[in-house]
Amino acid sequence: MPISPWEKFKSEVLKALRSTLSKLDWPSEGLEESLEEPPEPSLGDLATTICFELPSKLHKSPEELAQKLSEAIPISGMIRKIEPADGYVNFFVHVPKLTSMTLNAIEDEDTKYGSQEGKKEKVVIEHTSVNPTKPLHIGHGRNAILGDTLAIILRVLGYEVEVQNYIDDLGLQVAQTLLAYRTFEERPEGKFDHFLGKLYVDIHQRFDSEPELKEKARKILSELEAGEGETVREARRIAEKCVQANLSTTDRLKIDYDLLVWESDIANSGILEETLERLKGTPYLVEGEGEQEGTLVLRLKEFGFDDKVMVRSDGTTIYTARDLAYQLWKFGQVKANLSFGKHSERPSGAVTYTTLPEGDSKLEFASADRVVNVIGTEQKLPQQLVFTALKALGLEEKYEKSHHLAYEHVRLSSKKFEGRRGTWMGYSVDEVIDESVSRARKEVAKRNPDAGKEFKDTVAEMVGVGAVRYALIRTSPEKEVVFKWDEALNFERNSGPAIQYSHARACSILRKAGEEGDEHPDNVFKKPEEHRLIKQLSKFPEVVQEAGDQLQPHLLATYSAELALIFNKFYEVAPVIKADTKELKSARLRLVDCSRIVLRNSLKLLGIEALERM
Repeated sequence: MPISPWEKFKSEVLKALRSTLSKLDWPSEGLEESLEEPPEPSLGDLATTICFELPSKLHKSPEELAQKLSEAIPISGMIRKIEPADGYVNFFVHVPKLTSMTLNAIEDEDTKYGSQEGKKEKVVIEHTSVNPTKPLHIGHGRNAILGDTLAIILRVLGYEVEVQNYIDDLGLQVAQTLLAYRTFEERPEGKFDHFLGKLYVDIHQRFDSEPELKEKARKILSELEAGEGETVREARRIAEKCVQANLSTTDRLKIDYDLLVWESDIANSGILEETLERLKGTPYLVEGEGEQEGTLVLRLKEFGFDDKVMVRSDGTTIYTARDLAYQLWKFGQVKANLSFGKHSERPSGAVTYTTLPEGDSKLEFASADRVVNVIGTEQKLPQQLVFTALKALGLEEKYEKSHHLAYEHVRLSSKKFEGRRGTWMGYSVDEVIDESVSRARKEVAKRNPDAGKEFKDTVAEMVGVGAVRYALIRTSPEKEVVFKWDEALNFERNSGPAIQYSHARACSILRKAGEEGDEHPDNVFKKPEEHRLIKQLSKFPEVVQEAGDQLQPHLLATYSAELALIFNKFYEVAPVIKADTKELKSARLRLVDCSRIVLRNSLKLLGIEALERM
């Protein structure tokens, strides 16, 4: 793909700086990192802080150095003006040249604007991975939406992406839920994952008054870990029904998976045994002593970690050992393999596969170049242990290419969610979407009183789902999300509906105009709001690249909300259909259409429908 308009300006600034620093015989280390965007447009479009790094070497103040450097750089290409200010050197872009490049690039590339061609690495992204005992609550929704949005972004950047959903059907929660299910005499009602979730809450409330239940749950767990028998088959059947119910929720969020990976299938595949044998061939897996006698301990002190029991004295493995085996399989670093089969075709048309006890072992999954695990921040240490174990096995490159996309919890303004206490009730993803769609429908009906029921229902669903997706993606993953309805469904700013509404507004302007923009001078745009919109449009490919490179999908959400706001301000001050001149009307129509394209592309990358009417 050709260089993006904003990247072209940035590259010209860097080239001019390097050339001038060389002529002045000044150091240029860290030059690229010194570039930043000033907080105010009046201070320029790009600035360098390099002059703050040079005083100790050149024995002059940053202000003196900035003055001399700005005077020595020639004005050319996309650089319109250079000004020193308090030690900074500020660069102003040549807006007419940026306008021509940006509008032409958007029109030429259309749906591909912001994308890149050419196969890069294969990336395996694991996300959602909810225990098959309950519905997805809003915190799980954040996990799934983070992973899905990242997958979309990496695909448009040219990566081969495989999305996996790990189903832990061997844990204590499954054993406890199976026990509760066996003691439930009535026919299950409602959505199956909600039914199981309530059973799980109920069994935990009974543990204090019926201590014998804990022992029964432990017995079921040992039967599950044995890997065969009716208990194993019963647990799988119940888990399968729960996963089917979970997938109907993620279908509604427009989320698809390439592969469902069942922990029980990994446990019975030989991958875990192979992993432990490889560890035994290193000095890091040792027999436990003292209180840990009879265990196998992973000793990673030279890497900065405390000892970790991997195999208990009864021969069962801890989840870190199983996670390591799974990580090795994702990278194609084990000889043992899993068996696969088609699970389902989703409403989107995507086909989801699943691991099976007996299936086709020739289907090709995993063998990734890079692995991203979307897991809560509380799992930071276990993830570090798994990655460091790769290093201990001599897989330095796989260690470097293992990423934990850690995210903080979602909470209400008053509480967090906890599965065993049932505080998720009322805030499952299903219930949140239903509430969001209901609220959105009222807003759609208010704005379109004469529209038919089908239109209102369809738009309300798309707006409601878009509101939930955006609310859970807009915040940096390492920060907690406090879910608030008035923010999620704000049609004016920083929300999914606000971006959708700006796109619909652009479509409406173009429909009313009934014509396309034509030729016009590049310097026809005079208003600051027009200039700001052009600059924002020019930055889109760079933001997509940065979001993918840094594994930070929220950067795209922030950009999209800013673009919608900037477009709205442009529309308020710059008449399009009633522009003063024909050439200005034509130019503004082009600008509206290019805004429509970038808003649409942004929404697509966020997994949100771009509506033409709201």
